[in-house]
Amino acid sequence: MVIKTEKPSPLFFYGWVIVALGFLTLAFTFGIWYSFSVFFLAIIEDFGWSRAATSSIFSLFILNHAVMGILAGYLQDRFGPRIVIPVGALILSVSLLITSRSTALWHFYIAYGLAASTGVSFMGFISFSAFLPNWFERKRGLAVGITMAGIGFGMLILVPILERVITLAGWRMAYVYAAGAVLFFIGPVNFVFARQRPSDLNLLPDGDTTASDQPAIKRAREVKIINTEWVSTEWTIPKALGTKRFWFILSAFFFISFAYQSTLLHSVSAMVDGGLSRTTGALIFGILGIAGSGGKIMLGYLSDVFGRERVSTAGGIMASLGIICLLYVASSNLFLSLLFALLFGIGYGSAAPLLPSISADIFSGPSFGVIFALIGIGGGMGGSTGSFISGLIRDMTGSYTLSLLIAICSITISCLMIWLASPRKIRRTLKN
Repeated sequence: MVIKTEKPSPLFFYGWVIVALGFLTLAFTFGIWYSFSVFFLAIIEDFGWSRAATSSIFSLFILNHAVMGILAGYLQDRFGPRIVIPVGALILSVSLLITSRSTALWHFYIAYGLAASTGVSFMGFISFSAFLPNWFERKRGLAVGITMAGIGFGMLILVPILERVITLAGWRMAYVYAAGAVLFFIGPVNFVFARQRPSDLNLLPDGDTTASDQPAIKRAREVKIINTEWVSTEWTIPKALGTKRFWFILSAFFFISFAYQSTLLHSVSAMVDGGLSRTTGALIFGILGIAGSGGKIMLGYLSDVFGRERVSTAGGIMASLGIICLLYVASSNLFLSLLFALLFGIGYGSAAPLLPSISADIFSGPSFGVIFALIGIGGGMGGSTGSFISGLIRDMTGSYTLSLLIAICSITISCLMIWLASPRKIRRTLKN
């Protein structure tokens, strides 16, 4: 007698291990990235440089990060995260050690602006965005949102810690400690656990099983293809570049990065200008980070339910209201600082899960890593330009008012570009 058995559904989907790994990696990577907001003031005090000159280090960092994202995306498509991320960790740790010994502006340009940004590119936002969407379809926004929430967690934990180390031991030693954490923890854990796609472990996206394995399951939400012809296209770089949607997404990335990177870099400085201490500013920045984590998870999930365009606009409105609060920050009104951290944090959190999800909704395929890296060039150019211009405006006017108003305008334009890209017309997650 032959007894037929059904293959049971897996109790736990390995894709969530990838999400947890991404959360942890991005927490360290972007904790170091955004800690430049506290290193920024320490370096100015040490060398006496202008805000524009010191901002140019970060501008070069962001721009090179985006350019090297093309290489990171290509390497992820070809070799996968078990190779690319540990290599990035090695590059970042060495570059931070060199940065800790820098004594001239051009030293910072090479060690931090070029070398450190290359390491971050290999192990950061663009790199994870190149392969993480492979693991999820119905829950893509939620999964990417949880992963990107690591950015805010790093801002909450690492930025105040590094600020404290700067106060006690100096900014040079703070970079040495950061280098050690990346080299001896982040690199090895990715080498052991990272995987490029579900098929590497004989799995399907979202932990699904095939119809032949078990009876069809009625799911609460399903991905509906709206434009079959578009989805069936095997997207290559030339094909993607020939579409309006590619340029709409790239423009959205440019303007949102212009606004968010300039605000994040100069927020501590703006709060210090308003009368807060640097320690208090770093604490508020940490609260902003954890609010951003909540925003990434919440808005990433809501984008699966209500659509990318609507949630992007809602996030943009919240971030703009937060910036308005920052305009009126003063030492006698800590409430506005906290309101800035909460509103801006939640609102800006929408960008991290939405841009990869929108791009994957439209250009998913074997070449997605490189295509998204090219889109990331827009983000790099916007973040680089915004960071430098904000510092320049502060030097020229003695205030961040104009730069913050420009940031609000940039957020508005970015939301419009996402509506024009219209991912809802390609595929949509609908309720059954």
